[in-house]
Amino acid sequence: MKYSDFKLSIFFIDTLIGTAIGFFVLHPLSMLVKHDGGFAHFSLNQLLFSPMGLYFAGIGLVVGALNGFFRMKLQQKNTELEKKQAHIEEKNQRLEDSITYAKRIQFAALTSETEIKKYFPESFVLYMPKDIVSGDFYWFAKTGNKSFVAAIDCTGHGVPGALLTMIANAHLVEIVKVLKITETDKILNTLHAYICKTLKQDESKNLDGLDIAICSIDKENKQMEYSGARIPLVYIDNQKINIIKGDKYSIGGYNKKINRTYTKHTIELKKEMVFYMFSDGYQDQFGGPKNRRFKIDKFSNLLLEISNYPMDTQKEILYETNINWRKTEPQTDDILVMGFKPDIYG
Repeated sequence: MKYSDFKLSIFFIDTLIGTAIGFFVLHPLSMLVKHDGGFAHFSLNQLLFSPMGLYFAGIGLVVGALNGFFRMKLQQKNTELEKKQAHIEEKNQRLEDSITYAKRIQFAALTSETEIKKYFPESFVLYMPKDIVSGDFYWFAKTGNKSFVAAIDCTGHGVPGALLTMIANAHLVEIVKVLKITETDKILNTLHAYICKTLKQDESKNLDGLDIAICSIDKENKQMEYSGARIPLVYIDNQKINIIKGDKYSIGGYNKKINRTYTKHTIELKKEMVFYMFSDGYQDQFGGPKNRRFKIDKFSNLLLEISNYPMDTQKEILYETNINWRKTEPQTDDILVMGFKPDIYG
């Protein structure tokens, strides 16, 4: 049956039902009321052919026709809504498929945790995107006698943040692998210039950028360099926590008044040192009894408490602590935590 035929069927059925109710229900009821509840005073012809019967049949016909008309319109609206809903669901599915595919591309650009463990056997990466793709990412490279590891938090999360991670990843590879810039402060200075140029920030005046902590490890000389843009380096030495704050300016973002240069910190490595770099997603997570942020102090103390455990155990504790803290609360932001021991005697 065609949809137009179905609509007409609804109209005619409701019209017939309305007419029947008017003639066979309302008309007899009116006569019962008129004759004090008895049919003995009038004949069958009076029931079937009286003007009152035609009157109530007409009322029933009009009411039934109106009901059929509005039901027909409602059915039409419902059908249109179902089509729109199906169209929206199809679009959403295509969008989700595209983002899921983008996730595969983003993960392909990341160095696997297994690969990092070849150079830092005692290490972990806790990586928890808020959405399918992430505005946080971690970076690793090896060139000459130096290994580089970085934690990066790009503006936003989801697709916009993920696009910026791909730009930053490509620039870091070019700076370290192609241009052979290996001093951490110079890496950040160059990265800032590249991001501003790529995003045309002198023209667009937009503030998109990223926060980063990057370390360069020289095992032969037992030294490590660190530079940071708003992301600190936390390390545990002799059961004491040490925090080196990053410079207060992000990478990228238009601000003509600021002449940005980043600081290089040099650390003499010891065997038992444990280092941590992280985005702000972990400490900014809402939860707990009063639904507040986890906060940096609580997070730093947690790192100190777990620093003697094996790295895989540390990762598991951090994950479980986050899950238990937020419980039913949604994840606030992308989460990235990296921990490593330089393994200078390995």
